[in-house]
Amino acid sequence: MADRPRRHRPHLDPTGEVELPDDDEPSADRERFLAASTAALEDSGRPADREILAALLAAKPLRIAELTYGSNAVFLLELDAPDPTRDEPLRGIYKPMRGERPLWDFPRHTLYLREVAAYLVDAALGAGHVPPTVLRDGPLGPGSLQLYVHGLREVPAAGDTAGVNAQLHDIAVLDVLINNADRKRAHLLLGEDLRLRAIDNALSFLPYPRQRTALLSLGGSAVPKRSRNRLHHLADATVLTELCGKLQPLLSPRELAAFAARAREFDADPVYPVLDDWDGRPFEWW
Repeated sequence: MADRPRRHRPHLDPTGEVELPDDDEPSADRERFLAASTAALEDSGRPADREILAALLAAKPLRIAELTYGSNAVFLLELDAPDPTRDEPLRGIYKPMRGERPLWDFPRHTLYLREVAAYLVDAALGAGHVPPTVLRDGPLGPGSLQLYVHGLREVPAAGDTAGVNAQLHDIAVLDVLINNADRKRAHLLLGEDLRLRAIDNALSFLPYPRQRTALLSLGGSAVPKRSRNRLHHLADATVLTELCGKLQPLLSPRELAAFAARAREFDADPVYPVLDDWDGRPFEWW
């Protein structure tokens, strides 16, 4: 592991301090959902995702089934639209606002908004690791809806390992930017196309450093050139300003300002943050 960066980055490098949510942060009730929904977020994703985003937004729900073993209510939603990769209906992971368990360190009724915000940041990076995600008024009310990922059912060939490892560096850049406090190993899915998908991104965008990640060992190492180029593009003043405009309906003003500061600090000093060996590890399901 490389030495810790000599320059302290206040929005990136952990201090051990934990804050309670601001009392004045807006509640994510139906009015906030409607305000965010009218922001034309379907036009804000990756161009390659536009058709899927439109289907996730508009296709009629046909069936719903609850997924177990989650801390919040999560459902598999089958839609009246074709899957883009196989001959079966389109499916999505639906996380309704009303099914969110209250947390002491995140404002209530905001987790589904953070799922969409994480997708928009990934889209701006151009990495394509977060599946297409939209805001949707579903069978149980407002929530996020994310394209269901068909995982690889076999062990990848030895020659594919290097490509998978390279993708981990891109996802680690994303997690630094969104301040992901819950990057478990189970939140990394290898798709049938050998692309890694980063799912379950709700515990993100706290305004102070609070990253927890299964990619802890990258701390202190330099961001590889390909990932650094993606980061540098996102941190461009014009690109970052446009992205923050898209994130504005989804995050509090303080969270949005902290995100922009993280992007600038990370671009100026592209080294993965060194996290505490204990506090920097996510809480896994054993």
